[in-house]
Amino acid sequence: LGTNSNDVAIPLSGVKEASALDFDVSERRIYWTDIQAKTISRAYMNGSSVEHVIEFGLDYPEGMAVDWMGRNIYWADTGTNRIEVARLDGQHRQVLVCKDLDNPRSLDNPRSLALDPANGFMYWTDTTNTLVDKVGRANGLTIDYVDHRLYWTDLDTSIRQHHPLESLQREIIVDDLPHPFGLTQYRDFIYWTDFNLRSIERADKRSGLNRTVVLQLMLDILVFHSSRQEGTNECSHSNGNCAHLCLATPAGAQCRCASHYTLNSDGRNCSSPSSFLLFSQKASISRMVLGEQSPDIILPIHVLRNVRAVNYDPLDRLVYWLDGRQNIRRARDDGAMVTTHTDNQLHDLSLDPYSRHLYWTCETTNTINVQRMDGHTVGVVLKDDTDKPRAIVVNAEKG
Repeated sequence: LGTNSNDVAIPLSGVKEASALDFDVSERRIYWTDIQAKTISRAYMNGSSVEHVIEFGLDYPEGMAVDWMGRNIYWADTGTNRIEVARLDGQHRQVLVCKDLDNPRSLDNPRSLALDPANGFMYWTDTTNTLVDKVGRANGLTIDYVDHRLYWTDLDTSIRQHHPLESLQREIIVDDLPHPFGLTQYRDFIYWTDFNLRSIERADKRSGLNRTVVLQLMLDILVFHSSRQEGTNECSHSNGNCAHLCLATPAGAQCRCASHYTLNSDGRNCSSPSSFLLFSQKASISRMVLGEQSPDIILPIHVLRNVRAVNYDPLDRLVYWLDGRQNIRRARDDGAMVTTHTDNQLHDLSLDPYSRHLYWTCETTNTINVQRMDGHTVGVVLKDDTDKPRAIVVNAEKG
């Protein structure tokens, strides 16, 4: 971190336009968002084992932070106007905060995130709601966990600090910056990147003096060091005995469930939704729980192309759909693929979950066909030269 140090590139594959960065010291992994690929990924510090953590339902994920105590990852998406959380491997994803069209003071273009897991707080920047008034156009965020201070970059050319975290006192540390962007802190220094200059600079974290250029051609920045991720909380051990998510709050740890799941009366386990709406777009299938504040989510199903018809088997939790190649495909709602059935010019499908039958219409033969849901063919229900069946729905309860 000295001014005479040489930079070394981490050999990461598949990176298109990395934006936010964070790390997990205990596993020596780096995490990043890619605003072009619309993904959140991770890899070991030597560049090995690159994998996507989140790859569905992202639009412009600019902010991201690792909760090293609870083993969760948080991110802010300026495109979807949501702040979400999941386990570090991407499981049990939940929408924490989202834009409310009826509330002009709700979330709007969230960008940077900073976590204080020891005290159960999350900080973020957006264009409307602020921690304190007159903070300027707050952008990057970082926390000094030793001195309990919050620093942020102001797009109007300054770096400010808010000290201590729970107070309203603030001051400008560094001024006259072209376009301050990323921000982090280590020991006695604050480090920042400048969007216009594409450089990394540092200065004394208390006075702003000893300002020095460290590197050129940079965007976001973080310091990988164990001192930035010390301590534990109630979520650090066995996930707080929570089935899905353990989230720190000022009042203590709380068990939470993935979006659309409900927390059981034991306060630890979760139940899947029993009543919901599935709807498709060209390359995605989404779920919405009616009457719930949680917004719709895109199901993590791969290789969706030209989705036409969608149906659901509640017994096996399988989603069925027709794709652009007239294939009947199915997958679990958690994205695990099961089987594909190919036929000629399929138009629509419907399920009978009680008798375990799958019905579909065919444009080529003008027939209604049926097979068992285990894949065994049954036969043709209707074939008539005068009929051209297309849309179909089965009233399973009345047989």
